Amino acid sequence: MSEAADAVLLIGHGSRDEEGSRQFDEMVKQVEEILKKSLTIPIYRAFLEFARPRIDETIHELVANGVKNLAAVPVMLLDAGHKMQDIPHELAHAAQTYSDLHIRYGDHLGFHPDIMTVILNRLASFPADPDTGILFVGRGSSDPVANAHFYQMSRMLWERTEYALVENAFIGITFPSLPQGLQRIYQLGARKIIVVPYFLFTGALFKKIERVSYEFAAQHPDVKLSVTQYFGLEEEIIQIVAQRVHEVLRGEHTAYNVEWMRHLAVHRYPSSHHHDHHHGHAHHH
Repeated sequence: MSEAADAVLLIGHGSRDEEGSRQFDEMVKQVEEILKKSLTIPIYRAFLEFARPRIDETIHELVANGVKNLAAVPVMLLDAGHKMQDIPHELAHAAQTYSDLHIRYGDHLGFHPDIMTVILNRLASFPADPDTGILFVGRGSSDPVANAHFYQMSRMLWERTEYALVENAFIGITFPSLPQGLQRIYQLGARKIIVVPYFLFTGALFKKIERVSYEFAAQHPDVKLSVTQYFGLEEEIIQIVAQRVHEVLRGEHTAYNVEWMRHLAVHRYPSSHHHDHHHGHAHHH
C-alpha cells in the first residue's frame, strides 16, 4: 500500500500504574510485529498523561529525525474527551511548533465486532442462568456522547447473549456509579454477578473496580461475584489497532460503523424476519 506518512504514533492514555503502561508498550510491540509485514515506516508510542514519553516529547524526537508526515492513532475504546479534545489539542500544538510537520489523526477503536468477540469470550465460562447478571463498567466521561456509545455496546451485549440482566455503571465522573450499579443489579435479582470492565489495560481504575466489587460481594454472602479481565493484549484488539493504522494511512474512518450490530440479535427475536404487530397488548385508536 502507498504510505502517506514517515512514521506512525500510537497514543495511549497513560497510567500512574506502571503495569498498565508496560501493557501498552507490549501492545505497541505486537502491533508493530503485524504492521511490519505490510509497512516499512517505524511505529512510535506516546502517552497523553501520567507516563512517559509524552506526546510532545515523542514528536520532538520524530521531527529531529526528519519526520514530516505523521499518522497518529489514539489507542482508546471510546470517543471521550481525551480522543476528541485533549489529543487533538496536543497534535495542533505540535503542528504549530513545527511548521513543516503534517499530522493526520486516525480513529479510536470505537464500534468493532471483534471487541464484542473478546467480551463474549470473557463470558463464555458463565452460563446465562436466570439469577446471573452482567454489570458492564466503563471509565465514565463528561462527554454525553461517549457515555451513550458505552451504553450502545452494553445494549448489543444484551442483544447478543441470553443473560436476563445487562446493567451499566461507571467507575468515575458520571453515574450510575459502580456501587449504585452493584446495588441495582442485586435488587433486580442477580445473585451471580459478572462485572465486565470495559478497559484495555490494568491501572488504578481497573484495580478500584476489582476492590469495590469484591467488597460488595463480601457484604452480600448470597452473591457469587466475578470480575473479568481487561482485554488490550488480546489478538483481536491488536488486530483492530493495526487496522486503524492502515485506515489512517488510507484516509478511511470506520470507528462509527454499526451495521455489523444488526446481525447479532437473531436469537432474541426469532421471528424478526417478518413484522408481527401483535405485542400482547391492545391498541386503542
